[in-house]
Formats: sequence, C-alpha cells, structure tokens
Amino acid sequence: MKQNNIKNNMRIEEDIIKLCILYFELRNTFNLEFQKYSHFKNMIRYITNISEPPEIRRIFQKLVDRKFFIKRKRGKETSYHFNPYNKPIPKRDLTVRFD
Repeated sequence: MKQNNIKNNMRIEEDIIKLCILYFELRNTFNLEFQKYSHFKNMIRYITNISEPPEIRRIFQKLVDRKFFIKRKRGKETSYHFNPYNKPIPKRDLTVRFD
C-alpha cells in the first residue's frame, strides 16, 4: 500500500512539472530574459496552487536540474532564464537618447 502511495506521488509530481513547463511555454517565458527565483516561485504557486515554499522550491530545482533553466550569478544575486529550447539568449542593445 505504501509503495503505491509513493508511485502515485511521483506521478503527480511529474504531472506538476509538465504542467509548469507547458505554462511557461504558453506564456512565452523565454522572452522574459533573466528573472529572480521569486518571479518563478510566484508563477509556480499560481499554476499549482501549492503554498508551501519547500515544495515550490523542490519543483523549481527539478526544472533547473533538467536544464529547463539557465542559472546566472552576478555578485550575490542569482537569476534564471527559462530556456527549454537551448537557444542562444538574444542580446538587446539599449539606446538612450536625449532630444
């Protein structure tokens, strides 16, 4: 009985991960560039209706481990970019004009 429970929980977790990936793809999250973890935490909370931070972090970490996110550290700040397509990240030029 306990083994069936563990298998069911693993299937549910896999379904949640697939749901998150699908949602991120449909929302074109790739175009958001690098974001803090809190941004994705809020999205996962919205998608799954899970409110426990350790559960949300575990789901997010599985996505990072499966290479759906690129991790970037700048000083103490860590940011993530959703990139399931393994595309190069587009460079955007910033032009400031004072007319």
